[in-house]
Amino acid sequence: MKRHYLFLLVMAFMLISTSNVMGQKSSGFTPANLKGIWQMCFYVSGSPQLPGELKPSNSFKILSDDGKFTNMVVVPNHGAIIIGSGSYKQTAANAFTEHVEKNLHLPQLIGSDNILEFEMKGGDVMVVKFFVKTDKDGNEINSWYYETWKRVKMPTAYPKDLVR
Repeated sequence: MKRHYLFLLVMAFMLISTSNVMGQKSSGFTPANLKGIWQMCFYVSGSPQLPGELKPSNSFKILSDDGKFTNMVVVPNHGAIIIGSGSYKQTAANAFTEHVEKNLHLPQLIGSDNILEFEMKGGDVMVVKFFVKTDKDGNEINSWYYETWKRVKMPTAYPKDLVR
């Protein structure tokens, strides 16, 4: 009887311990749908009083299912180049952290964790801001960078005016 009681006690302890560990995995927020191909955009306006229309650029960010990110730029008449890569993880309801492994544009971020705060605008537009303490030469700049990204989607039909 004593062995049976001890066995039940050990099993209960293991069950309680497992449920506590599983509870710790909960992030406390609903993850945003960040995965996909994003194109950097800029607002262009003919008036200083209006933000204008969102226009695409030649810069892209790929956020993969496996937690990897790649930043690339299409250089007209020369092809595309990768300018940055690493891993990413959503760390809060409105933030994700990129661990930068390579970066041509901001080499001072290589090997660091870059926290990007984001706001989703309608699901397909993401406004991102991040802080950069120093420039590539180590000079303090203490600047916030703001970027607007639009999700790249597949159209329902092949565009007639598309040149491949």
